[in-house]
Amino acid sequence: MVTLQFLQYRNAMRKFVLLVLPVILMTSCGYRAQVFAEETEVLFHEGMKWFYLGDVAAAEGYFKRVVARDKNNDAAFYHLSQIAAYNNQWELAEKHLQKALRLQPDNYWYRLEQAKMLVAAGSYEKAQLLYESLWKDYPTKTELLYERIGLFMNNHQNSRALDLLDTLEERSGVTESSILLRFNLMAEDNKEQAETMLRDWSREEPSPRVLSILGDIEASEGRIDSAGVYYNRTLEMDPSFMPAVFGLAETYRMKRQFDLFFENINVFLAYPDIEPRMKTDYLEQIIESRGFVATFQPQVDTLFLSTRSAHPTDSTLAQMYAAYLIRTQRPEQAIEVVKENTNQYPEDYHVWYHTLTVIYYLKEWPLLCEYAARSLEAFPDNVDFSSLYGLALWQTGQTDMAVERFERILGLLKKDDTNNRVQTLSLLGDLYHEIGDSRQAYKMYEQVLQLDKENLPVLNNFAYYLSLEERDLERALAMSKVTVDTEPNNATYLDTYGWILHKLGRTAEAKTIFRQALAYGGKESAVILVHYGDVLHALNEPLMAVVYWQQAYDLEPSEDLLQKINANKKIGQ
Repeated sequence: MVTLQFLQYRNAMRKFVLLVLPVILMTSCGYRAQVFAEETEVLFHEGMKWFYLGDVAAAEGYFKRVVARDKNNDAAFYHLSQIAAYNNQWELAEKHLQKALRLQPDNYWYRLEQAKMLVAAGSYEKAQLLYESLWKDYPTKTELLYERIGLFMNNHQNSRALDLLDTLEERSGVTESSILLRFNLMAEDNKEQAETMLRDWSREEPSPRVLSILGDIEASEGRIDSAGVYYNRTLEMDPSFMPAVFGLAETYRMKRQFDLFFENINVFLAYPDIEPRMKTDYLEQIIESRGFVATFQPQVDTLFLSTRSAHPTDSTLAQMYAAYLIRTQRPEQAIEVVKENTNQYPEDYHVWYHTLTVIYYLKEWPLLCEYAARSLEAFPDNVDFSSLYGLALWQTGQTDMAVERFERILGLLKKDDTNNRVQTLSLLGDLYHEIGDSRQAYKMYEQVLQLDKENLPVLNNFAYYLSLEERDLERALAMSKVTVDTEPNNATYLDTYGWILHKLGRTAEAKTIFRQALAYGGKESAVILVHYGDVLHALNEPLMAVVYWQQAYDLEPSEDLLQKINANKKIGQ
């Protein structure tokens, strides 16, 4: 009996389990599906958050996760299309958009985006068909009129654009924006008629923008006084309307009323809501006129100060101001400006590059050592910064460290980076020669010439150093001849060529070459003057030799040269 009861109980439980298990499974699957959908929605909203915050890379990552989980999420495909278009990945943008359209073919925004992409691709006829289809389906969407007007403008179909503008004004009324759009459309075909229309409008509905544009028109046609009237009327209505302030300043400049010009242009430049690039472009035009800057330097200084007061952290403006200070012989102030700019943007490569090149240009070698070292903390092993650091080490007498730096650069260069390899090998050749390692110097020069057989500085230095050691003089002469054949007016190359001729015993020929060198700037070089004196002395012209040695001594005094001068003065006497 006990066993029988157990079997009956077990059979009953089996039926119960068989009945309940499907219910549990169905409930569990439904729960998991709900959780999955909720997680997908969270991912989508995260993508939207980053999209509107401007981090398109983060947004793209979330939207990709969404479509990987849900192939029917048309909104995610739409936003992926927008991101791809933003990144100029037009084929990918079209692919994503087509997926969104397949899922929601009647969606207004998807269809509008498709039309815009066709415009961006230059398929104006297809775009026009899409816009017309949208207009039929959504005749109340005013923005479609603007889109279609813009499309006709791109195709220079101004009459059709004007027809649509009429429709727009019938619906929304005549506004300042529609009048200015009408003016632009009319001006392409009939400028005079367009200007008359705008003047008529300004009499009935004057506004700062329209009056200022009329001032621009008058100024462009040389009616400066009339332009000034329009600008002043604008400023009576709105004293802060900056286009009119700028236009008025320009009228004063053209009338050479410079006190009023500076008064007004400073107001414009000090206004912070104007795009700084517009101001830097304008300042660049101002400082290109050297005569203007020379006459009005204190006032031009004020222009920069006004602009910097509005944009104190603008990097491009700081760089332009530094260049202006250097041009006006104020290098110390220029250095302070670039140092401040670097402190504001310690991770910006272009800021560091500009700062280092300014310091290099001013030959402030200890400061270049400091700042180049700092730049390499931000950009380790950067070739440009490493090269400048190596040059600074060299110029401050730290030759061994300079050699180490340039040898390190060689190891960083890519095999196909020929230009930097040639430059680095050339510098190493000069450095090794300076520390007395001629064998290693010549090895560097040989490598340069394998990459660039007509590298004139290396050919010249290699030849000159061989001549100083009086070895391989015929090869040295051949290398030097390449340089003078290529640049026959280069005094340095002529000096090397003449000196090698002298070392080969062809001193009379050398004299002729040195006379050419002197004619092309050699009189400013103590080395060339000494060499010419030595050649004249070898040709038994001691008095003339003394004349050129003395000129060399006046440029670069040295005890050895003075003794040579005094000794030969006695011989000449």
